[in-house]
Amino acid sequence: MSEREVGEVLPGECPKCGREMEVKPPEMPGWLSGVLSEINSQFQLVDFITRENAVEAEVCSQNPKEAFRGLLKKLRPAGYVPVMREKNGTLRLIVLRYPRPGPSNPLINVLLLLLTCGSTFLAGYFFIFGDVGDAALFSASLMLMLGVHELGHKLVAMRNGVESTLPYFIPAPNLLGTMGAIINVKSPIPTRESLIEMGVAGPLAGFGAAVLVLAAGISMSAPDPEGVSLVFVPVIFALMELLAFGSIPGMIRMNPLIFSGWVMMLLTMLNLIPAGQLDGGHVARGLMRRETHQSLTTAMGLGLFVTGIFLPEMPFWFWGLLILLFFRMPHQGALDDVSGVSGKHVLLGIAAMVVFILCLPVPSG
Repeated sequence: MSEREVGEVLPGECPKCGREMEVKPPEMPGWLSGVLSEINSQFQLVDFITRENAVEAEVCSQNPKEAFRGLLKKLRPAGYVPVMREKNGTLRLIVLRYPRPGPSNPLINVLLLLLTCGSTFLAGYFFIFGDVGDAALFSASLMLMLGVHELGHKLVAMRNGVESTLPYFIPAPNLLGTMGAIINVKSPIPTRESLIEMGVAGPLAGFGAAVLVLAAGISMSAPDPEGVSLVFVPVIFALMELLAFGSIPGMIRMNPLIFSGWVMMLLTMLNLIPAGQLDGGHVARGLMRRETHQSLTTAMGLGLFVTGIFLPEMPFWFWGLLILLFFRMPHQGALDDVSGVSGKHVLLGIAAMVVFILCLPVPSG
């Protein structure tokens, strides 16, 4: 670094030609100049440091939530994303290069859809009903509910500008013929409100579909001393039986819609456990800080594991073990992990908790 003043002329000191040399300020890389300009257009820039293709800036704003959204809208097309965090009482922006994700192959989604339709039909025929019509109805209703669940996630992802794949249905050689379905989120979730919306959308949509399917199944059924006994049923299942039959029977005339609705309710309950990267974990992380959420995740894992030991007929210990093993790293949250959430999004979190409680299993009969 030169000790000379910027603009000072040094006669005869050019090391290449021996002529005069003028001291000039260091040139700012074009990408850095553009990023700082965009930050300045939304925030008051206090200070910054640079790393390779990244900037960490201390900023101020009267309305950081709206300023961040404006900055994200400007930087994303240029291949950068901002991350907003609070550090030592100051507002920090970390701007990182984030290339646009490549396209997915929809043929894989279609192939998995067809395979899962086949595997759920075979499971319904060989493991559960032994009848072609019942197996087909079981497969169709279960696939419909899983599809509605994933469609809820997909539509809300599109609404929030989050890139995601089509659903990947997962065929499996088990009692149900499937391990459910997932969508792959390919870009960061921008805000805590978006995180809540994306976490709650799938379970609420799937729960609504399951209520309709279960209602249709119960309307075609009746208590039956020679029927099927379900060891446990979701709370909403028991309430619907009470409404339809005047009691909660221990034995019921089983049909494919009852069984698929029962399965979907339990899957919804598991998805809404407020831990880790589960749907309920996304909702909880949108409502609380990282450290609090990680403590809740650990508590949920331990609680489910211990509960499963004392209630072996309900495989909670298995889910508790999975949570403890796979969700040891804290949930990183949304890009904007500083701004608060609206009252509407708090109500969405409460709605998720209500659905979770309605899907909790209780002894049958």
